[in-house]
This record gives sequence, C-alpha cells and structure tokens, in this order.
Amino acid sequence: SSGINAEWPLRPGDGCTLGGHAAYGTALNYTSVIHNTTGGGILPMVGGPENVTVTTNVSASYFMTYHTTCRNSSDFIEAYKQARNLSEYIMTKVENSTVYPYSVFYVYYEMYVGMVNQVAINLSVCIVAVFIVSFILLNFNLMAAVTTTLTVLMITINMFGMMYLLDININPVSLVNLVMSVGISVEFCSHITRSFALSTHLSRVDRAKEALSRTGSSVLSGIFMTKIIGVSVLAFAKSQIFEIYYFKMYVCIVALGMLHGLVFLPVFLTFFGPARNTAGIVGTTYRPIDSPEREPLLRDRQ
Repeated sequence: SSGINAEWPLRPGDGCTLGGHAAYGTALNYTSVIHNTTGGGILPMVGGPENVTVTTNVSASYFMTYHTTCRNSSDFIEAYKQARNLSEYIMTKVENSTVYPYSVFYVYYEMYVGMVNQVAINLSVCIVAVFIVSFILLNFNLMAAVTTTLTVLMITINMFGMMYLLDININPVSLVNLVMSVGISVEFCSHITRSFALSTHLSRVDRAKEALSRTGSSVLSGIFMTKIIGVSVLAFAKSQIFEIYYFKMYVCIVALGMLHGLVFLPVFLTFFGPARNTAGIVGTTYRPIDSPEREPLLRDRQ
C-alpha cells in the first residue's frame, strides 16, 4: 500500500492488491483500562506517561481447528466428542476461562452424545409410572402390578433386540417410539392380568383359562388387529423415516405385545400369578359367558 502511515485498505484495489480484512481480525475482543498511579484512580491522568499503567483484559476470542474427513454419523459424533475434550483440556490450562466448540454440524449431533442416558432415564420413568398406575388400578395388588410391569419391561427389552436386527439406530425418533411402546404394551398385559386377579378359581391354570376366555379375544381382535391394520398402510410410504421408524417399529411393538400378552403372560401367571381373589374388586361384575367359542375353555370348572 502507498504510504507508510496509510491505513490498511479493507478491500483490494489498484493501490494495494493485498488489501482486505484480516483472517482473524475480529478473533480477539479485549478491554484496556488506564490506571493513574499518581492520583490513585482510573482517570484523569496526572503527570506524564510514567505515571500511567494500562491493564488489558481479554473478554473473548476464537480460533480455528480442523477435523479429519467425516463420512458418516459415527464420525461426526466422534469429532464432536474430541472437540469437547479439547475444550475441557484448554480450560484446565487457562484459569478462569470458558471454552466451547462450535461447528455447523455440532447442532445436529450434540443430542447423540447424551442419547443413551436419555433413553435410560425416559424408559425408567415410564416403567415406574406403569408400576404405580397398575398397582393402584389393580386394587393395590402388588404381585399383579409386578407381573404387568415385568411383562412390559420384557417387551421393551425385546424391542431393543429387534432394533438391532433391523439395523435401527437410537435417535430422537426411535426414542419416542420406545416410550410409546411402553404405553402400548400395557394394553396387551393389563387386561389379562386383571382378569386373572379377579378370578375366584382355586387353580392358577383355571384362572389363566378364564382370563384368556374372557379377555383374550378382545385383546386379539380389539387391540392387535386394529393396530396392525392401521400400521400396515405405512408399508407403502416412500419416506424412509415412515418406513423404518414407524412401520417397522410399530409392527414389532404390536407383534411383541401380542406374543407376550397372549402367550407368555398366561403361562407366567400359571406359575407366579397373584394369589386367588377372595374379596374381588368392589363394584366389579362379569357378564354371563354366552359365546359358544368360550364355553369349552370353562367347561372343566363346571
């Protein structure tokens, strides 16, 4: 640029082709405070320059770092974790400093760092809520509530296995579906358990038969069939998010719920079901069994 005292041009031009903003011209923000050593204050200045001290405080700064090439989600998540580790290391070396990394893709992948903890916390809260509600609505029958909660927990664990087999990753969408699976699974278990708990038969096997004869068909037709038909339309969706995270996961939820509610739960109740109901729930009555297909299951007790 022409002239030694001339200001650096902010744009390249005929006078200086190298002009332009500095790459890190705004990377450092600082404040300077002038102290008057003679007067004991900050201003006005008394005396010459020898009586003045200047204190500079850096308020903020930034610098650039680089990642290796990130090709998939795992690479981006690992890159963000390493950036956080670098920031924490700098904070241990620089006193009274707060360092945080920033990049465009950090916004999208930050949630995955704590995703496992979020899954554990949300599902734990849901399982506890299922136990409390089941315990209250099943007339404070502890064993019935434990049986219902255990079956729901097994369905949730099996959902993780199906997600692994179907190559479905843990993300916010699958987390929402897992939380919903807990609520949907209660429908397949609570009705069978309640019918078993209300039965007055002496044998657990007879009580399981009665529970299946009274509520099994309702669970199969009213819950399983309606849900599987409603979900089946998602199989024709062209969007992968609907096909993978809704169709596949919901089919697994309904199928696992049906198998656990109509196959596993009755067998489990015959061994570890709640004790025989002697008082029953106040105000609870059963309608007469007039359906021909239900009579053979209860003929043994007559």
